[in-house]
Amino acid sequence: MFDPSRRKLLKAAALLPVASSFARMVAATEALARASTKATFALQLEQPGRVVSDSFTGLSYETLQLANPAFFSADNHALIQLFRQLSPHGVLRIGGNTSDYTVWSEYRGTLPIQHAGKIGPQSTFVLHPQSLHALAGFLRATGWKLVFGVNLKIGVPAMGVELARAVQQIVGDSLLAIQIGNEANNYDKDYAAFDAAWTPYATAIRAAGIPIAGPDTGANTDWVIDYAKRHGPENVFLSRHYYRDGAPNGSIPNLLATDTDFFKEVEQIMSVADAAHLPFRLSEANSYYSGGRDGVSNVFASALWGADFMLALAQRGVAGINFHGGTLESVEASLGHGVDTATTAADLPARRDAVTSRYSAIAGDVERGFQPRPLYYGMLLAQQFAGAQMVSGDIRAAGVNLAAYAAVRDGTVQLALINKDAAQDVSIAIGGLKGLSAGQLMRLSAPSLDSRHDIVMEGIDGAPAGRAINVDTHGTCHVLLPRSSAAWVRLNRSA
Repeated sequence: MFDPSRRKLLKAAALLPVASSFARMVAATEALARASTKATFALQLEQPGRVVSDSFTGLSYETLQLANPAFFSADNHALIQLFRQLSPHGVLRIGGNTSDYTVWSEYRGTLPIQHAGKIGPQSTFVLHPQSLHALAGFLRATGWKLVFGVNLKIGVPAMGVELARAVQQIVGDSLLAIQIGNEANNYDKDYAAFDAAWTPYATAIRAAGIPIAGPDTGANTDWVIDYAKRHGPENVFLSRHYYRDGAPNGSIPNLLATDTDFFKEVEQIMSVADAAHLPFRLSEANSYYSGGRDGVSNVFASALWGADFMLALAQRGVAGINFHGGTLESVEASLGHGVDTATTAADLPARRDAVTSRYSAIAGDVERGFQPRPLYYGMLLAQQFAGAQMVSGDIRAAGVNLAAYAAVRDGTVQLALINKDAAQDVSIAIGGLKGLSAGQLMRLSAPSLDSRHDIVMEGIDGAPAGRAINVDTHGTCHVLLPRSSAAWVRLNRSA
């Protein structure tokens, strides 16, 4: 039986007679089955779709995060462990608003004064080689690749080239691509103005043998399409950003509703990307811009949203997504805000949360250590599909806010079932499984959608590694999925 507060109940159960405990579990499971809404998910295994990239999972941080070389370093073992657990082949993007206010300490040319605007960093950040050397050690320790943004807004291509060359020399094969500018749509009047400013940078950086990607724009699908048509062959991948809305408009119901308009834009971009034989990444994304919404971006609802969002993108052929985050200080500075991170919280998890941006998938800093946030667990669930091939499936959700995905890998079928509904439990009959036998089911759960802690993903953080599940003679298996929870299922071919 699934129980959203399973950790506490397991400890208590040790004090009860085994027979009594088992009887309660059976009774509760039967009650859940009787009360659940009935849904179906019919697989078409003969209709293979996109292959999910091995580097699908990524994180994004402000360049200002490099101000403390100890943050991304080979000595930051706790953060390295969280990165490696999340993905063995992830992509770290360093950029954000502060990348367009970063100057390279070793550049000896003349630089104009960068004036602060109404929104954004209020001062420039001087990046030193020490931070890049530390970052290189971190990348080697995690096995992750790097996407690095250089300052376009300052309008000094020579400095951009010097910094790009230094990044390549220091991090070596860990460099995936250099991006030029961050959301230039916020300061260039149109795509033509951006292209004119971008081209001198790109020409010089490519001439130095350094890979580039772009345009790293905000919510400007038309820019990505124009960029692909003009510069596609020059790039490692295409990119843009995504946020559902501004933080003041954030809510759990809004977050858990499907953003169909954005998925239509993704399909437009993918048609152009496919024609150019280029991957497409969301190089910066998260729930709500302006740092996220407290009580939405940092609670369990974000885990269900994150898993669903990633798999919906994978199904459409998106090569990767980099969830933005980092310390509260770095993100707020990127928005032009000062911040007081002082806290009187007695427990360590709360102190880590206090110094972390609201939407970050990982909480903490060098002084206090690090811990996964709810979004991290949603990313872990979606990461199970990396390297697999998506397959078609027809879901009949019976009015439940339910998402379902399927993929094949090495003769096995895997499923992600995500019940985003706050009110309805669901019993899902999964069909089209002829030739498959027993497998394993793991659950992702929390006490409630607004839980900040006590997230459980079976097989992670000491939780039991799932339970057996069977396919019947009709090629169907049944999964009970409580409200506000998710499950991952792997089914094996019959012997």
